[in-house]
Amino acid sequence: MNTETFEHIVCQSGAGRPASIRFFGRITEESAGRFSEAFDFLENIVRPSLIRVLINSEGGSVLHGMTVYAAIQNASVPTECVIEGMAASMGSVIWAAGDKSFMRDYGILMIHNPFLPDENDGEPSELVKAFTAQIETIYRKRFGLSHEKVRAIMDGAAGQDGTFFDAAAAVKAGIIPESHVLRTSKQLRDKVRADLSGITDAAAIQAVMNRITPPEDENHPSGEKTTILNTKLNQRPMNEEKTLSPEYSAVIASLGMQEKNEVKDVLSRISELTGVEARLAEANKALSDAKTVIAGKDAAIGNLQKDLDSVTARLQVYEQKEADAKASAIENFLQKAVDEGKIEADAVPGWKEMAATNFQLVQDTIGSIPAREKISEQIATDPDNAKAAADALKSAGQKIAEQVEAVVGKDFQFKKLQ
Repeated sequence: MNTETFEHIVCQSGAGRPASIRFFGRITEESAGRFSEAFDFLENIVRPSLIRVLINSEGGSVLHGMTVYAAIQNASVPTECVIEGMAASMGSVIWAAGDKSFMRDYGILMIHNPFLPDENDGEPSELVKAFTAQIETIYRKRFGLSHEKVRAIMDGAAGQDGTFFDAAAAVKAGIIPESHVLRTSKQLRDKVRADLSGITDAAAIQAVMNRITPPEDENHPSGEKTTILNTKLNQRPMNEEKTLSPEYSAVIASLGMQEKNEVKDVLSRISELTGVEARLAEANKALSDAKTVIAGKDAAIGNLQKDLDSVTARLQVYEQKEADAKASAIENFLQKAVDEGKIEADAVPGWKEMAATNFQLVQDTIGSIPAREKISEQIATDPDNAKAAADALKSAGQKIAEQVEAVVGKDFQFKKLQ
């Protein structure tokens, strides 16, 4: 199979060389399907260095037009879209799909709302709203214009269906740069103007453009005829086009995204980052509050530690004084016990050791031991002891009396001196 098998491919081409494919006519399920098949063949089988899409279309099905747009937009090789005659309605959306967008100086661009409600129609369906929003996004991405400007172009002037642009008007509106207008001869431009005079219907304009579009061999990159199309596009580096504003490009780059990303993707990323920033701010505030609380806790702990150290020092002094007082009390108590004859002096060390462990028990024990003088008093006041002593004294007197009587006699009396 070669490129001649596909009617949309307008030149023989090979890997590493530019290839041209055209979309001429109304966008229908059939035409979109054939184009997509040919485009896929070029992209994945031929694998050229560039795919150039030549457009002359009045528009047509939004659904199938979006299929063609997606095929060009997501291509793995560089793409350029050129208005060879007219790009109207969905044809303008296809034209906006390429990495670069060009138009011939006699070309016509028409942008409008793809869904025009009837007078009796109510609120547009969600599907219509979704398609309209997506097409607005495509135009904004390609043209680098504001939402309001794109909306005004799509709405058109009062009583008009959208807005028509020739090449000069497209440049003035900021849709393409001057360098992306492909110049042709004055004779050809005058012929186009004459043929289009008084024609307002898109299909009729497309028919005129079909007759004016340069022959196929003029679009052949390697043909003998070097057309303005080939000269302009082949010599221009791929990064020359600046359809996006520098500010928008800078935003995309700062977000780490590529220019092929849809505006909705950029807005989604910004929204995501905004949410992250808000959560980060909350987290930082919570962290700051936590640090403050921790600092307060640390200060409180430091103060408590100081208080503990102070109390510990005072407690140690108190305990030392208490220990000294106890030792002195033990010493005095045991010395008194020695003095009272309750314990022997050489037993003091043992009693002192026991008192260090349980002073109260030692006090009670020694307190129960009578002093020596009390022992003598108890003996003297004991009746049994007194009787025994009296008996002992009586026995001793009797013995003395018996001894005296034995010497002097029983009735011996001392005489009084005269």
